[in-house]
Amino acid sequence: MIAKWKYIGRKVLFDHPRMKIVEDDVQLPNGKQITYIREAPSDKHSVAVIAINAKNEILLQKEYSYPPNEVLYQLPGGTANDSEEVIATANRELSEESGCIGKDCKVIGYFYLNNRRSDRKQYIVLCRDLVAQKQAQDEEEFIESIWMPLDEVNQLIKDNEITNVGLLAALRLLEAQ
Repeated sequence: MIAKWKYIGRKVLFDHPRMKIVEDDVQLPNGKQITYIREAPSDKHSVAVIAINAKNEILLQKEYSYPPNEVLYQLPGGTANDSEEVIATANRELSEESGCIGKDCKVIGYFYLNNRRSDRKQYIVLCRDLVAQKQAQDEEEFIESIWMPLDEVNQLIKDNEITNVGLLAALRLLEAQ
């Protein structure tokens, strides 16, 4: 049986509205005490939306990602507002980023975004029966939306054109349905 680490205390190293980094003092199963740098524990979830239209096409989006300095394929999605539920977050983000919402939505799974440094979960929401509903777009997002058949998406994966780990994990959860 794998033993858990024992939490002793915490110090905030960096605090910004978009990111908070802490240093935890922990005791390992062998009794050794260490410090561990991580994102602060999260009380907010995020979502990625797999939107499928009446033609059975998936909505992919292309957006510039600053850290790798590349335009990457992704799914619509984002972080919840305060106590917003997962499906509500999914439809809000889908509306902001694509101009539609799903009338038939369900959570098909989740994964940890970076389990070595964070406890944040990314829920994957499958949305069908799409209807037009546009909300204001985030002023920091410049997104190109593309509806694509799944076989073309799979070809992009084979061609190493899809390199976003969140998108790859979400597509695997879809495949497992």
